[in-house]
Amino acid sequence: IDTDQEQEMAARLNIMGLPTLLFLDKFEPEEGSTEEAKAVLKDRIEGAIRKDSILALCEHHFFGGPRPEQL
Repeated sequence: IDTDQEQEMAARLNIMGLPTLLFLDKFEPEEGSTEEAKAVLKDRIEGAIRKDSILALCEHHFFGGPRPEQL
């Protein structure tokens, strides 16, 4: 998100510095539950990291790959 344009959302997500990467996943409540679907924070990375590290984190969080040892 553009934190200058979306200041309220940046505050809700507690984004204090850039870059900040948030890995979110959708939480689906069990069928019959009154709970609504919502986003769940899987990981938060603050500061610059390399492209290959971002790809490795995506592979880990969303496709079951190993967690990268180095970022």
